[in-house]
Amino acid sequence: MSDDDQDQPDQSLRDRRQAQSAASDLSRMGIDPRSLGLGDPEPRTPPRPEPEDVDEPRARVVPIRPEFDPPTPEAAPVPDDSVRPPSAAEQLLSRTGSPEPAPRQTGRLLRTVAKGLTTPDAALAVQGERLAVDAIRQRQTDRRIVAFVAGKGGVGCTTIAVGVGTAFMAMREDHSVVVDVQQGSPSLGRTFGAAEPRTVASMLSEVEATTPPAAATGLGLVDGSGWDQGLTRADVAGVLDRLRADHTFNLLDVGDDAGEGGHSALARADQVVVVTSPGELGVHALRAALDRIKVVNPQAAASAINVVVCPHEQSHRDAQREFAGAPGAAVVVVPPDPHLQAGHAYDPAHVTPATREAMLRIGGLVAGRRSRHD
Repeated sequence: MSDDDQDQPDQSLRDRRQAQSAASDLSRMGIDPRSLGLGDPEPRTPPRPEPEDVDEPRARVVPIRPEFDPPTPEAAPVPDDSVRPPSAAEQLLSRTGSPEPAPRQTGRLLRTVAKGLTTPDAALAVQGERLAVDAIRQRQTDRRIVAFVAGKGGVGCTTIAVGVGTAFMAMREDHSVVVDVQQGSPSLGRTFGAAEPRTVASMLSEVEATTPPAAATGLGLVDGSGWDQGLTRADVAGVLDRLRADHTFNLLDVGDDAGEGGHSALARADQVVVVTSPGELGVHALRAALDRIKVVNPQAAASAINVVVCPHEQSHRDAQREFAGAPGAAVVVVPPDPHLQAGHAYDPAHVTPATREAMLRIGGLVAGRRSRHD
């Protein structure tokens, strides 16, 4: 083997080292040695396969000019549920509803609330007593004559008569009047604010006098007679003939008067309201008044409405038990009222809601009963 053959590998190794050294120098100078053909070539990586086109949501590209935007596909139509047949549950629920509409307050009731004849809390209580409201508004086919009788003096018979008449004026579209048939009692007109009070005699003295003076509530008021002369049967019959032309409810304040005028009022009445006080004395007075009515008007005695006016809370709690077995059609207990206990006249704007509700209940019982003349 010659010396040239032995030196050839060493020469190749030296050349490679020189090339690597030169490449290192170029790299330090910021020059890529591969751009000059020096250094090891970068291994080529195989190209990555293109991803398959899958149905994935992509961001919508909005063009600058909307007219070049591809049309949006129309949405699928929504099925119309308005014409589908009702389900079994809906059919069951529909059968549980009441076909009768809720009662509405008439325009007159709203006006009376504004005028103070009834207050909103009393009106709300009345709406709760639906039967009483329907009864007090019931259409009357005849003119009614209602006698208010006291079991004994001082129990509030006049107050009850005026309170019921005020309830009629507040809840009905027709007219009502209170006529005092007692002898020597205080003037109704002056007590309850009528402009020009009139008596039964003064009404009869004018040939065509049919409109009595009225209180602020619109309730007509006619005074009785003085101490010197009581009313006769002809007086009571005559004033009723005058008033019945324009008044649906003619309320006669008999009180505990046992004269001819009181007996005439009881005989002509189609409904009697007996007013008494609580306790043992009140029960005895009620029975005595009913015995008197039974002699004059047996039919009215059988359907009498008994009203118990209570002066304090304890008597109010005991009254329902004491009068549970009393004869007659119904018993209404009037709770104690500070305004009335102070000696003031009945004023719907000042008495308690419970007192107004009691008056409306009595009025409902009176109006709900058919006249014996029907």
